[in-house]
Amino acid sequence: MFWRITWFEIRYWLRSKMLWVFFGVIALAVFAAVSTPNVMLFIVLTNTHHNAPFVISGYYSAISLIMLLMAAAFVNSAALRDFRFNTNQIIFSTPMRRRDYLLGRFIGATLVSTIPMLGVSAGILAAKYMPWADPDQWGAVHWAAHLHAIFILALPNALIIAAILYAIAVLARNEIVPFVGALVLLIGYIAAGVLLQDLRHEDLVVFADPFGIRTFALVTKYWTVADKNSIPIAFSGLMLWNRLLWIGVAGAIFVFSYSRFSFTEKAAKGKLVKTDSQAPPIAMGRPILHPNRKASPWLQLVQSLRIHLRGMLVSVPFIIIMLAGGINCLLALMFSATAGYGNHTLPVTYWVIDLIRNTLYLFVIVVITFYAGALVWKDKDERMDEIVDATPVPEWLSYVTRLVTLLVMVMLIQVCALLSGIVVQAWHGYHRFQPGLYSYDLLVRDFSLFVFLAVFAFFILALSPNKYAGYFGYIAFLTANAFIWQPLNVATNLVQFAGTPNVTHSDMFGDAPYRAAWSWFTLYWLFFCGLLAILTVMFWPRGKQDRWGGRFRDASRRFHGGWISVSLLCLLAFGATGGWIWYNTAVVNRVVGPKTLQRRQSEYEKAYKQFEKMQQPRVRGVKYAIDVYPESRNIEMRGEQVIQNPFSQPLREIHFTVDPNYVTEIDIPGASLRKDDKILY
Repeated sequence: MFWRITWFEIRYWLRSKMLWVFFGVIALAVFAAVSTPNVMLFIVLTNTHHNAPFVISGYYSAISLIMLLMAAAFVNSAALRDFRFNTNQIIFSTPMRRRDYLLGRFIGATLVSTIPMLGVSAGILAAKYMPWADPDQWGAVHWAAHLHAIFILALPNALIIAAILYAIAVLARNEIVPFVGALVLLIGYIAAGVLLQDLRHEDLVVFADPFGIRTFALVTKYWTVADKNSIPIAFSGLMLWNRLLWIGVAGAIFVFSYSRFSFTEKAAKGKLVKTDSQAPPIAMGRPILHPNRKASPWLQLVQSLRIHLRGMLVSVPFIIIMLAGGINCLLALMFSATAGYGNHTLPVTYWVIDLIRNTLYLFVIVVITFYAGALVWKDKDERMDEIVDATPVPEWLSYVTRLVTLLVMVMLIQVCALLSGIVVQAWHGYHRFQPGLYSYDLLVRDFSLFVFLAVFAFFILALSPNKYAGYFGYIAFLTANAFIWQPLNVATNLVQFAGTPNVTHSDMFGDAPYRAAWSWFTLYWLFFCGLLAILTVMFWPRGKQDRWGGRFRDASRRFHGGWISVSLLCLLAFGATGGWIWYNTAVVNRVVGPKTLQRRQSEYEKAYKQFEKMQQPRVRGVKYAIDVYPESRNIEMRGEQVIQNPFSQPLREIHFTVDPNYVTEIDIPGASLRKDDKILY
């Protein structure tokens, strides 16, 4: 019987677009990583073949981190489909055994979760036969390596992930909790990596790695290039113990969920009130309604915001996410705050802030992505959309309250990170906390980036036909925005969404050299996000109109009056700010792309290679006078060099390489300037 349920589950997903979208995403990512030098995915392809067994196994092990969140969708559907469509009472009343129901759905979800991972093999096999593929970088197709990686890494990882998430789903009977479990598992894996960085704990990797990623790295640590190009991963040694251990853990988790599962409904909270049929009826007057047709939209805003905040902030998933993120950040800070460049350093504030960014911000982006979809599609997920859409609530109010709710959640995460940094500094005995620097960097500068990302997430999810398509579109956009500009030789932040110049803090001058540039770019993207927010409100999903023609008609009806004025104001401000930035970065201080820099370096070598062995003077003495003024956080430097010609004949030319960021004057008595290269330097 359970085989029929398994086949039904597999057949259900084989007809789903989501499965093949996930497969295509992984295949395309791996294809781009192995066929072009501009994309890097987990593994640096240097001295091995691009289709080496080592590369195949490495991608199959690392891709499990991506599949962790994808598998939650398959497992959720398998475990909770009957509850979501209210068919559980019909299904549970049939003569079906618990073993057949749970085992069939679980095996189906596990096998379906494995299918997107096969995109690794599809991407590598396809890239080998591309016309631009360099034959020297590719070996023969190693089918055994693909099969070994599938049966040693892909299938066990799918089994482990599915067992954990399936147990959470069937016991909690809530769609959000398995996604939270996936996030907690991901954060726990990252935290374990921080704790196991010490070489003395290397053997613990076998027991603390459910996906086999670090175990694979440990097993292949001393492989030669020839080994990596020829030996597939084997089901032996440390890899065998790791797989057996975690498959056993997955089996124990499934047995536990099996023992706790029941076909009966959960008991409702509260007590039933007994009624007395002999009691006399009580006369009730007709209620008199006093509708307030002129209720202030600001009052509605406050009340709606209160409802959304209460629903999100006190929910168990958000509390778990906050605790998981806080613990991960705290552990990373405790073990890394005093370690810098192999030395023991003081946990200064700007270093702690950098650690928070490196350990927490990927997690924050995941939170923005997930909760943006949950908030935009909240009414439809709860099947309250028709009721909510019939109320006299303007679209901008629904948008603003949900966006502010998400930003409050992000702000709470930032505040927790700030407090974690101060706690870790105090724990290490460092008491110069600099709350102003913490507040400005975490709650202003970094928070502005999250505001931009949240606005764009709402824009994508409001336009998408369903929540999962919105997730895919937003993640695809973030990936493209992060990696596409370097291959296109684009360096300006004018086209890189939410792009701002890097800001380096110094105890000497703070962020003074970078503050103006950062402020202008932030203002530029703020006006752009204002336009995105207006578009989101115009296309805010309401009613049953799903076709683009109907949505455009609704948007045109909404776009009137003050919306036109605000849009023109944002558009003019956006254009004026962008023009000023373009003048400063393309005319006054020209910014060039990475390929242009490489081309200049190549031209520099071609132009000046001939002077490589030309006799040049030698520096015989150097004197520096450095005056430091701690009160004003300033420094003055003066230098003097003694340059001598050690050769018997006079030098006809002296070549200097100067820093283009400084104004340099060179005065040599009796000499004249022959060439001043302003391009190649």
